[in-house]
Amino acid sequence: MSHQPEPAACTFCGQPIDPAIRPFQRDLEERVARGLVARPRSSRGPDWQPTDPVCPACVHEAVLQLGRERSETSLQHELQTPFPVWARDEARILPTPWRVHANPRYTGRGLTAAFLDSGFYPHPDLTRPANRIKGYVDATGAEPVEKASFKRPHVSSWHGLMTTGVALGNGYMSGDGRPYRGVASHAHAVLVKTGNQRGRRIHEKDIGRALRWVLAHHERYAIRVVNISLGGDQPPSGPLGEVDELVEQAVARGIVVVAAAGNGGAPRIVSPASAPSAITVGGLDDQNSLDRRHHRMYHSNYGRGVGDTPKPELIAPAIWLPAPMLPHTWVHNEALFLWRLATAPPEELARSLQSDYAQDRFKQSTLRRPLAEIRGVIHARMIEQKYIHPHYQHVDGTSFAAPIVSSVVLQMLEANSSLSPAQVKALLVATADPIASAPFEQQGHGVVNAAKAVAAALRAPGGTLAGLPLSPAVAPWGVTFTYHDERAHEVALVGSFNGWRPGGYELRQRLPGIWQVTIAPPPRGRHTYKFLVDGARWYDDPENAERSADGYGGFHSLLTL
Repeated sequence: MSHQPEPAACTFCGQPIDPAIRPFQRDLEERVARGLVARPRSSRGPDWQPTDPVCPACVHEAVLQLGRERSETSLQHELQTPFPVWARDEARILPTPWRVHANPRYTGRGLTAAFLDSGFYPHPDLTRPANRIKGYVDATGAEPVEKASFKRPHVSSWHGLMTTGVALGNGYMSGDGRPYRGVASHAHAVLVKTGNQRGRRIHEKDIGRALRWVLAHHERYAIRVVNISLGGDQPPSGPLGEVDELVEQAVARGIVVVAAAGNGGAPRIVSPASAPSAITVGGLDDQNSLDRRHHRMYHSNYGRGVGDTPKPELIAPAIWLPAPMLPHTWVHNEALFLWRLATAPPEELARSLQSDYAQDRFKQSTLRRPLAEIRGVIHARMIEQKYIHPHYQHVDGTSFAAPIVSSVVLQMLEANSSLSPAQVKALLVATADPIASAPFEQQGHGVVNAAKAVAAALRAPGGTLAGLPLSPAVAPWGVTFTYHDERAHEVALVGSFNGWRPGGYELRQRLPGIWQVTIAPPPRGRHTYKFLVDGARWYDDPENAERSADGYGGFHSLLTL
């Protein structure tokens, strides 16, 4: 018989901690550690460290207390941050997958999306560690031309770089944990440069030329989704226009077309967003918060498309979104320089301010100020330029809301490849979360919910979970939890209702990759839980929209009875 480690005791309440969950208690967030220390000492010694044993119940109570201390209004102006902040020790921009509650098991593997935009760049977020760009096409001339190289940055490249980065970027340049990755971070891309050789405004005929190329080549590249963050010339005045007709043809051939609604805040919808079969996406301002009380509409367009179709169908986050900067441009060069100055010790800062770049960048009157004041000028410039990282800015517009929806569609198709464009659209609108204070005509069916959309895709005809209830399914005789993971070998349920002990709460593999367990109804109230997978990972329930921070940079799922 193998030797089982003895349970550790919580240094705050003295309750035992099962050895199975101790490996996941190594990266306690600093703010939570401070919250724990601020509590009465209980059995904690004077030399307590964040790596010492703390039971999930005590961590959860500390997280709840921090939540009660969160400001009701944004502290952005007071703290001088580039984005809204709701707690003094929580000044970070939310990762895009968090904003839409994306199921981390699905990242667009094996799927390809085409992007029509003004230009592109092979950014490391798309090309490392593996190049996921399957093709680049210049459709600005009379005849689109496929090209092997497009490495030279151009002013027209930044918009397309950011739309692809928001949707498919893997956050390669954002460091450990890849906090700035997109939802479909394993999907492939076909990039279609759209416009004209005069370099003027992109017109409908330019969009049409690019879309015709996609229709002619979609089978060769296995394109399942087309993202168009561009708008045509005029709202529809009658039957289908050229671009709307091309969208309808694409959908008829099995391609999901996602289009941005536009940013005017006016009742004005133009093609391709006006096409009846397009999924038209408006904007949400989530205030960089997961608390829905702070969510409100972004100033996106709305109205009627061809055939009097209400547009948009749904909305997605459209502001405070992390996106990669175009390398080797003055914006990126300035961000690199300012970030280095902002974090430099006084001696290094003083030396750097003597460089030619600094002398050209700052006024002489600024350079004569004390270093502390110069740091303030640097910080103000970083806020003005929306710099959130040496390689990333935050961006806004429905141009970036649309690719978020495109990335969710890629998740859905990974979960159930048999879905038709009409089914994808129906599931997206059926699972969207309405904003109570916003009219239907502006938000459509509400905010995209990636977790619900993927769960619905898995239960649609052809899906592996067809016929199974959403997890958790509450009935008078018990609560059934379902977890889907073909790679798992053993799964256990741990939570506040079983003292976070997996023994006796193992899930049974009902079908390959489908794990379930039914437990007696816990006491009335709110409970936290996770799935413990192969003894090496634990996850919140991807199908449960109710969750709370777990104190370790992730989430607990919530069960309320």
